[in-house]
Amino acid sequence: MWPISRSPIVVLLLICSPLAVGGQESSDMHPYLADTFFLDVGVFFPDRKLSLSVDGSAGGENPIIDFSEEFRLKESDETFAIDFGWRFGEKWRLVGQYFESSGGSAWILDEDIEWGDVVFLEGTNASVGNNFRLIRAFVGRDLSKSEKHEFGAGVGIHWLEIGAFIEGTLLVEGGGMATGFESVTTQGPVPNIGAWYKYSISENWAFRGRLDWLSASIGKYDGQLTNASFGVNYQVARNFGIGLNYHNFKLDVTVDESDWRGRVITSYEGLYLYLSFFW
Repeated sequence: MWPISRSPIVVLLLICSPLAVGGQESSDMHPYLADTFFLDVGVFFPDRKLSLSVDGSAGGENPIIDFSEEFRLKESDETFAIDFGWRFGEKWRLVGQYFESSGGSAWILDEDIEWGDVVFLEGTNASVGNNFRLIRAFVGRDLSKSEKHEFGAGVGIHWLEIGAFIEGTLLVEGGGMATGFESVTTQGPVPNIGAWYKYSISENWAFRGRLDWLSASIGKYDGQLTNASFGVNYQVARNFGIGLNYHNFKLDVTVDESDWRGRVITSYEGLYLYLSFFW
């Protein structure tokens, strides 16, 4: 899995920017509080952290590997991201979120690395990479609403795809050495509960925040997930706006499946700059 090219984002900005000069109709409510649909499209600039362990088949637990420390994996990232919302009925809504990220690096190991049933040796050059994809769907109901604010809660699901690999010199049975490639991957749904709040100080300005949370054992995952966001949006024209959010996604779970027994700790935290479309 590879990051989406940045060139479509530039093209989108050039195409959509003329909408800002369009006339704006008067309204008492910001479109986030009034319109049926919204679409946020932009660039997410997260600081990325990844640590994981891959336990051996005999049942022992291997140490956690910090990819930033051990392999100098690039911590900063930038990626295409989307948020979508649909208001149906008087009080119900469906919202979604999508982003993906991947990266790689090469580094001389400062110490032996235990990965499953093999050991990558200290002092050898190793290549590593990781990929991550998040697709979020959430259904909620308004609990309190006026022209100025909106509060609601609901349930959702995160579809997660996580993978990592390492390639380098490893110790083989009998004391010999060989070049090896090892990888792990997992994917699946993780349900959650959540809530959101929106507040509009005028028809042009709106603040919003949300929090998704889970701490439970679900299928092959056992651990905790949080996905939070808050920010501000300015309505430039009737159907067009621009916004800046702070996103924070964190996952700390143990994984128990046939090709990966271990643990993954990852986070994506940073600013999300986006264009908004309302209708």
